[in-house]
This record gives sequence, structure tokens and C-alpha cells, in this order.
Amino acid sequence: MMKRLLIVGVAISAFIPFSAKGAEAEIKTSFNARNVILPSSQYTPASPYEALVWVVKGDRYSDENYNKILSAPSADNAGKEWYEPEYNPSEVSSGEWTTQKAPFSSDATYLGQKSYQWAAAEMMGEMYMRRSFTLTPDELLYKEVYLAMGHDDAPAEWYINGVKVASASDGWNNDEYVLLTDEQKDLIKTDGSENILAVHVHQNWGGAFADCGLYGADMSMVQAFLPTLDDGAWPCSYYFLNYNNDFADAEKAEWYSTTENESDWIKGVGPFSNSDDMFLTTEWASQLRPILIRRHFNLSAEDLAIIGDSQLTFSCSYDEEPIAYLNGEKFWSRTGWNDNNYDKTILTDKQKNLLVEGDNILAVSLRQGGGGGHVDFGLLIEGKIDNMNPSAVGTVENEKISDNKIYNLQGQYLGTSAETLDPGIYIRNGKKIIIK
Repeated sequence: MMKRLLIVGVAISAFIPFSAKGAEAEIKTSFNARNVILPSSQYTPASPYEALVWVVKGDRYSDENYNKILSAPSADNAGKEWYEPEYNPSEVSSGEWTTQKAPFSSDATYLGQKSYQWAAAEMMGEMYMRRSFTLTPDELLYKEVYLAMGHDDAPAEWYINGVKVASASDGWNNDEYVLLTDEQKDLIKTDGSENILAVHVHQNWGGAFADCGLYGADMSMVQAFLPTLDDGAWPCSYYFLNYNNDFADAEKAEWYSTTENESDWIKGVGPFSNSDDMFLTTEWASQLRPILIRRHFNLSAEDLAIIGDSQLTFSCSYDEEPIAYLNGEKFWSRTGWNDNNYDKTILTDKQKNLLVEGDNILAVSLRQGGGGGHVDFGLLIEGKIDNMNPSAVGTVENEKISDNKIYNLQGQYLGTSAETLDPGIYIRNGKKIIIK
């Protein structure tokens, strides 16, 4: 029986705001070397690429020549520069463009691959590269794209089809990458015609390295549904103990439980501090008295489902000796203090399962200390979203599969037949297809 396919035109999955209203959700991108569009030597060393290169080898390094460019390829007869798509490398008036295979390094081998050694370790040099490639819409599925821009040393710059998209003014970083803007990504042609990725790297001394590549970003939606100071004051109930020794009685009474009677607690707002600093919303004489804090938040069944499929993080800036409880269960503690920093801890599935539909309690205690004191804490959720180019909207049932390539959501090629694929969401012709 032919499998049923649905073609979906939504590129980013919905992110439903929580019942406990917090800060607006934000989109975060991160680099993932598995999302290969155009391989680089640093992140995809098993796929070495070829490029036209023009190299200048200089003298031994001296401080007066630090970061000083030795030379550059001349313009061609039409006045086009080395980084422009229309440039004719055969018309260079000095030096010669040759086809070489990456990696481009001063080492004999780099990450297991034989190098084209464009510079010696202690000698100055320049490398100019023109890397030609073609892409179709099927091969540029990602909406957000990173440029791998490894370099040793600098100055260095990268151009896509004649437009500078990245540069480094000093130092070296073989791992460096940058997220392209929408305008920069739109420079990449996906009609099967030639693209030129042009690179220049200057070598001072030590190791030399020049690289480039394109990778699809991982994307996630982050929402602080129990906000911290960044989103303003937060409501809570709090109680001052007299001495640190009083913790034993407070814990025996399970002050952090969901059944605690808060009639004697102060209703107010956090964060708390004992000095005029960034955290001073409510004053807490931390040098004299410990503090207990309870924050209520409400979750729906829909919220719990989102949390179950997402990453839940507890964030806390503290001074000092904090302990945190979720619905009566201790899940986190620290010794000492962390100044103005935030300790961020991802909750385990077991800890997330402490959450219930309806009212929930996040409780934190801090001890009295001899110096300054403060506390700010909250919860944020991070869920992955799809980073695929939007496409046409429509529904097709019993559609006959053609010879078009099929990819999973990580951009991995899976062949052309849907018959052997498990039910799920895939990409074909730039469109999502749901196989049932």
C-alpha cells in the first residue's frame, strides 16, 4: 500500500506560551557540525575540498611586520578583483592560481588529511582562495546558516559572490564560525549556477591555516516562564529566620512543601539583596538573618506536555549556601556564593516529573553570611524548532514518489523512496512531508 504523505508549509514549529506568563520567547541558534551544507577542513575533515589558491611566501617573521599584508593577486584585464565571481584567474599579472586540495595548513597533515602546506611554521605568508560550488534548493534546506571561518593568523576575510561577509583583524582561531545574516545568506545562489566563496588569510608565524564551509544552524525557542531579574521583579512569599540554627526546625516543619500555610509569610517581590546593587528589589539583611522564599506558578496539561519534550533549566545567582526545592523535593544546592553570575542547571526527566497540573512551588533558602548577600532565581524552557526553509502549503494523499531526494530534519540524505522510511517528518523538494 502506498504510504500517505502530507506536505506541510510551516518551517518553524509552534511554541505555545505557558499559562504562567513570563518573558516572551526568544529564538536561539547554535552551531552543529553535523548539519553540513559545504564541508570545511575543521568540522568535516573526511570530505576534503578543492579550491583555486594563490600563495605568497615571505621571509622569517619580525615584529615590525606583524599583521602586515605582503601582497595580493592583481586585478584581471577587466579590472575585477580576486574575490569577485567574474574574476579571471588566468589573467593575474604576478604569481599563479593553482588548484589544490584542502586542508590548507602549515602541517604535513591536518586532522588525518594530507595538507597543502602554503606556509612554513616560522615564515610569513599570504593565502588567497577561490572555492567554487553549486547548490539546489534541496541542498540548502536551512533557514539559518553558519560560515566556518577558521584562520591562522590574521588579517583574514571571507566573501560570498563578491560581498564580504566575515573578517578577522587579529589572532588565530581554527574553530571560528559566524552566523550569516539573512542578506548574506541570500547571496548564495540555489539555481545550480556557480557560487564563489573567496578567502584570504595572512600568516605571521607559528602554524598556518585557512578554511571555509557552510553549516545549517540548530535552532531553539527559549522562554523564561518563571523570570529572573532580566525581566523585572517577581512575586513571591518570603520569611526571615532569626539564625542559621533555625533551619533545623524549619526543615522539620517542611517549610518548602506544597501544603505549607503561608498566612504568616510576607507577600512581596524579589530579587533580594542587602546592599544597593543590581539585585536590590527587596532589602534582606543577609548579614543578620537567613531567608526562605516560595514562588508559585501554575501549569496546564498543555504546559506539562511542552516541558516534557523540552529542556528545563533552573537559573540562580546567590550569596550564600542556597538550597532549592520543587514541589517539596530538594533538587539543587550549592556552597558559598557566585557573585553576580548565574548557576544554570538542566533538570533531569525525574526532576521535571515533580511538576503537576495546577499550582507548583519553587522554594529556595539561603543562609546568613558575614558579608554581602543576594538571591535571584527562576526557570526557563528551551525547545528545539525546525530550521527549514518554508515552502508551499498543501495536502497530497497517496502521492506517487518521484526520484526526488529525501532528507531528515537534520539534513541527512535518505534516498529517494519513502517506502522504507519510518513514520515521521522528512524534507523533499524543500517541503516537509509527513509519512504515516
